[in-house]
Amino acid sequence: MKNYFVITAGRTGSAWLADFLSENLKIDAIHEPLDIDDFGVRMPDIRTMRNFNNYGNNEFVKDFWARKFDSIPDSTYAETNHTLCKCGLVENLVDSDRVDFITLIILKRDIVKQCVSYLVRNDFGNITLAWQWYLHPSYQKKLINFQPFAQLGGLGMPLWYCYEMQARQEYYRQKYADKIEMIEVTLDDAVKDEGARAFLKDLGIEAECKMPPKKNANKAKPPQQLVDQVSDVISKISFDSSKIASDAIKAGFNFDA
Repeated sequence: MKNYFVITAGRTGSAWLADFLSENLKIDAIHEPLDIDDFGVRMPDIRTMRNFNNYGNNEFVKDFWARKFDSIPDSTYAETNHTLCKCGLVENLVDSDRVDFITLIILKRDIVKQCVSYLVRNDFGNITLAWQWYLHPSYQKKLINFQPFAQLGGLGMPLWYCYEMQARQEYYRQKYADKIEMIEVTLDDAVKDEGARAFLKDLGIEAECKMPPKKNANKAKPPQQLVDQVSDVISKISFDSSKIASDAIKAGFNFDA
């Protein structure tokens, strides 16, 4: 028995990854359980997300994870739901009896493409979207200070989110990689034949690699001017996620309640 989950942001290929795992593990991998009765049981709701990121892994959050883990079948299981890692997935896995058969996939994507995707979709145009699907800079528990990004206008929140999630990926890798198996992959590599085969090998799967089509991709090509603007801003930012995570851990930062 094996369970697979992801540590990733939204718009990084998590829906495609569910199809990839379904094809190659020969199971029905889940992207996001979205039935009405799933919220609060199999899918974190806004209250769970806001509790964790403001107050930490408190009893309300732990109660959600108890229900979540009880809903998972005792068989090979894969879920690429990116909200989970933002409301206590790793903290609660490490303290569970599942830790020995878990693989966490640290999924990354080219930051320019990722940020442009948010802007094209206006994903940060409504606070409830940030509360349910992404993160909000007003949260008390965060690794990246929002203030330097506030001056960037509409680009500020999406770009802050990209860097916050990069820092969280590194934070979890540094803090828990000795307790739980983690594999890192970029979407940009995984969607190519050679990269997909290497990824499958890292997962310990000895089989012919099957490639699903793209999933949830923006139908319209983003304006080149927007791509150039985001690229220019990012090129001027010095960002070291490894150092940020290391410094935070040394300073005692955590997501405990």
